[in-house]
Amino acid sequence: MHLKRLELTNFRNYLRQTMEPGFLFNIITGKNAQGKTNILESIYLCCTGKSFRTSREREMINWNSEFSLIRCLFEAGGREMDVKVLMTPGQKKIKVNGSTVRGYPVGWPGVVLFTPGDIVIVKGSPQERRRFLDSEIGPFYSQYWYYFSRYQRVLSQRNNLLREIRDKRIKTESLQVWNEQFSRYGSKIIFMRLILLKKVNPVVQELYCELTGGEEKVNIRYLSSLKINHLSTEQEIYSQFIDGLSRIKNLEIERAQSLIGPHRDDLAFLINGNDARVYGSQGQQRTIVLALKIAQIQMWNNETGEYPILLLDDVLFELDSFRQNALLDKVGGTAQTFITLTKPEDINIGGNSNKRLFTVNGGKIIL
Repeated sequence: MHLKRLELTNFRNYLRQTMEPGFLFNIITGKNAQGKTNILESIYLCCTGKSFRTSREREMINWNSEFSLIRCLFEAGGREMDVKVLMTPGQKKIKVNGSTVRGYPVGWPGVVLFTPGDIVIVKGSPQERRRFLDSEIGPFYSQYWYYFSRYQRVLSQRNNLLREIRDKRIKTESLQVWNEQFSRYGSKIIFMRLILLKKVNPVVQELYCELTGGEEKVNIRYLSSLKINHLSTEQEIYSQFIDGLSRIKNLEIERAQSLIGPHRDDLAFLINGNDARVYGSQGQQRTIVLALKIAQIQMWNNETGEYPILLLDDVLFELDSFRQNALLDKVGGTAQTFITLTKPEDINIGGNSNKRLFTVNGGKIIL
């Protein structure tokens, strides 16, 4: 998949701007706070229906305007997709080829984003790793979001019920019906996560081995709040779920919280058997993230025969020259890539003629 044309109207610091990217490398340079990241944000928004920087439409609309319009013309699988995102304060409308859509306008994951902040996937809180699982890996399973959204709804309702029981406004027996739904949806989420990790783990292991010259081995382990292993069936997970809820019923009522389930689970990235979050250097942690991002590109290609768009936001300066070259070698000639940099000399992509250099200055894109 690639982006043929980008049109911005009243988007952040861009009033009216058009960009026609190159087929492979697009290098976007300029001083800080000129609008480089805004370009990547607009592309990401048209691919996924959401920003990677904010959930508030007002923040993306130019200060002097009451609306913002982004239009992207994509080509994938021999067909064109004309995606328009219209935003007004508190509202967002997305159309693909003239028809209103919800969710991911161009399918998942038509875009892979890599920013310096992604290191939190390894060194951040469990919530960051669950977000990565749910948002970046989960959708490779077609039913994941369907069950995830239902699990989230039941989780919220069950927590409200626990609060009501604790305050003695509702009898404890009413919890049983919600336990069944909670366990059913939760066991599906965990089972799908395990299947997806079986796919992604070998890819990440091979990439990490390449990136470290074979000196280190990485492994991804799923840390469940239930007593399960990677060979557990969905029914076995469901049984463990039901049993676990029975054992901690009084504690959950006391705290008015659901204490087990996929919303409490975590991932561990192990380097030679040691937890990278605790014992890994910053270089090792960044290498894991790099392997994860390249793995997403390869998995998307394996699933669809297409390559997603790759967005690299000020990330190359965080990598040494070896890892920079490894990343660019992996995507060179395949994924259409957008790279933001302060100085064009900060990147070396060899003699590749299929590259285009853009300079951004105060909301103006200069080719």
